[in-house]
Amino acid sequence: MKSQHADRSTYSQNVKTSRRTLSVKVLAVILVFVVLAGILVFHFFDLQINQHEVLAAKAASQQYMTEKESSKRGMILDRNGYPLVLSSYVYRIGMTPQDVKSRKSGVTDVDIVNQIASQLELDDEKRDTILEQIRSDRVTGWMGLRKRLIDEKTLSYVQIASEVSETKAMALKDWLTANSVGGVRFDAEERRVYNNEMLASPVLGMTRVIDGKLVGVSGLEATYNALLSGEDGYLYARRNNYSNKGVTPFTTPISYPVESSLNLVSTLDMEVQTILQEELLSIATAAGLKSGVHGLVMEVDTGDLLAMAQVGGYDASDPTAMPIGFTDEEWNALSAEEKTQYLSTNLWNNINITDVYEPGSTFKAVTLAVALEENVAYEGTVFSDNPITVQGKTLSCYSGHGHGNVTLRQSFALSCNPVYVQLGQRIGRSTYYDWIRKFGFYDKSGIDLPAEASGVLHRKPSALDFANLTFGESSSVTAIQMARFYAMIGNGGYLVTPRVGCASTSEGLDVMRPFPVQEGKKLLSKRTCERVRSMMTDVMAEGTAAGTFGAIGLEIGGKTGTSRDSTDDDRRTFSFIALNPIDDPQYVVLVTIRKPETPINASVVSARAASRVAARIQNSREKGQRYNSHDLNVLSRQIEIPETEGMKIRDLAMRLVTINLAPIVPTDEYLLDRPCGAILPAPGTMVGTGSTVWLYPAGDYEVEWVTVPDFRGLNYHECIWLASEHGVVIAPDGIPAGVAISQDIPASALTDQVLTHDDSGAPTESAELDSPNDGKVRKGQVIQVSFGSQSRHSSPDNTGDDGTE
Repeated sequence: MKSQHADRSTYSQNVKTSRRTLSVKVLAVILVFVVLAGILVFHFFDLQINQHEVLAAKAASQQYMTEKESSKRGMILDRNGYPLVLSSYVYRIGMTPQDVKSRKSGVTDVDIVNQIASQLELDDEKRDTILEQIRSDRVTGWMGLRKRLIDEKTLSYVQIASEVSETKAMALKDWLTANSVGGVRFDAEERRVYNNEMLASPVLGMTRVIDGKLVGVSGLEATYNALLSGEDGYLYARRNNYSNKGVTPFTTPISYPVESSLNLVSTLDMEVQTILQEELLSIATAAGLKSGVHGLVMEVDTGDLLAMAQVGGYDASDPTAMPIGFTDEEWNALSAEEKTQYLSTNLWNNINITDVYEPGSTFKAVTLAVALEENVAYEGTVFSDNPITVQGKTLSCYSGHGHGNVTLRQSFALSCNPVYVQLGQRIGRSTYYDWIRKFGFYDKSGIDLPAEASGVLHRKPSALDFANLTFGESSSVTAIQMARFYAMIGNGGYLVTPRVGCASTSEGLDVMRPFPVQEGKKLLSKRTCERVRSMMTDVMAEGTAAGTFGAIGLEIGGKTGTSRDSTDDDRRTFSFIALNPIDDPQYVVLVTIRKPETPINASVVSARAASRVAARIQNSREKGQRYNSHDLNVLSRQIEIPETEGMKIRDLAMRLVTINLAPIVPTDEYLLDRPCGAILPAPGTMVGTGSTVWLYPAGDYEVEWVTVPDFRGLNYHECIWLASEHGVVIAPDGIPAGVAISQDIPASALTDQVLTHDDSGAPTESAELDSPNDGKVRKGQVIQVSFGSQSRHSSPDNTGDDGTE
């Protein structure tokens, strides 16, 4: 019985154990299923919720296609419709090697590769490489099987060439199409083409490629980027992943059409821009500078900029190229960071609007206008020009000794600092600064260019700060702010907003849409402006800018300015601002020279440059000078080209400017610290006042042959400009009254005689010209021009038939 009971007990125990084991296994299985289910749920959640957008996008990319169509970037035109900037395409050409073949019989791989190499001007090594890639990726049979077994991948894309011109690319594409050749891909890349190299490049600006599209990053390119870019168009459609791919048949694509870009019409005038750039480069040579010289020309009534330039400039097509004034060795010695720093500080920024400077005595016109408007003085009010002390600091006239008792009118022409301190005291500090705010010197001018700076003036000025500002020191403004103020003086008291963009057009100027002109706010009375302009004429006639060549025969008014930078070795900034013509102003011309390297009176030099710009603009508009007897006497005197005496280019240029000649150094040889190797015309030659003189650094000089223009019918100044344009100079034969009636070397005709020079470079006897350059003369040739009483543009002022009083 006991044994039986024991067996039952053992059996029962085994059953319980078995059940327990089964329960554990079941639980384990259930737990595994729960875990697996949890993992699946987690992954389903991750896929359905967390990665929904990513996976949906991937699925859509497989099922649907999106094609983007970009509009070609619009052009930037000058006011006359000349294209300053336009777009063209260059191409990146590549291939899928295994697909490069022709469906035409008789067109072999060699034919295809030879045509590609010929059109793209590839060398033999590149040609052979392309042929090998095509043949290698297309192998069949045992070699093809072996290639697949060792998993050697075929090339899906190989670039053949980049930056291929549109002409070459289209010629190759046409041949490939005509011969049914596939596997070659043409990717168009838009590029900007700047037609005038350095001209107006800081104004026009630059672009760069962002997400495959050109985007303006500076200048007009940035301000009017939306207008120039247009809007991209898109095509959404179901993708056909079979057959010929593309769009699935019998489906309806959704499209958003491209919005075409527009062309921007600017206020710039390329003729005026060229004039300004040439004259700035000339005075930069005399100042010994390769940067820091800038200027502008603006219409007084509208604020439209006809020209805005600076030295140095940069070629917008290659903005990182070596700038003027450097040799290859000097430029290459700089690090990448140093190069970028120099370019961004001196060239890429438009310093007429981004950089501030102390305006010096040009600011006296501001103080004068406020004084006249507030009726605290008049032209005949007498002031003492003796030194005056403010807060323990003595303020003196620029002359150092003062001019004694002077009238307000005399003080403006002589630029007497103490007089304007006293004027400010009569106006009162609070009232004066209220006017400064009204004139916009604390703010930006509002010009439609990026990165404009505001004036830097004291918020809580002391008595000394106030005194210094009355004659333009201890505070800083931009060139565009000063031009804006003088435009107000010129237009009768309206503060205009400067601008460079004036209209948009889809075609030519006949269908352009002008931008609205912001009406200027009336701040000064017409009478006050007339009185200031009247005193500006004295500066040109008998003041600090007297005797400038460009002003002869014209009614130009202006003001010189000099300021000293105490933080930079006391180096100075010189400027001049002119209104032309002064009786009915049309333009304001501003020229500034910052910290010249030569010891010149640069305010006079800047006045000479500005007056030459004004005169050249006047003559380009077919408005002639009106010479009186004094003018004719000055113009009849010939000037002798000085000896070079081993002088540096910059020192010789400075000397030429002081005797009313215009030095020019070719931009590709703009090395001002080098000795002068050649000067044209040669030393000792007699030339007319205002003539251009060409300087070349020491080294080999290759003789240039130039054509002789026809001077007949032009007045003296017009002859000077035309001679410079052609590379010759004139010398007047007698009094240059009226217009040119004859010249000793006929226009575009071979002269039988040319000047020869002795060892010193002085002219000697004539020698026979033996040259194949028929109809041309050596650059720098002097042409004697005779003038007569005939007048083409206008009759002399208060003169008889001979042009004298």
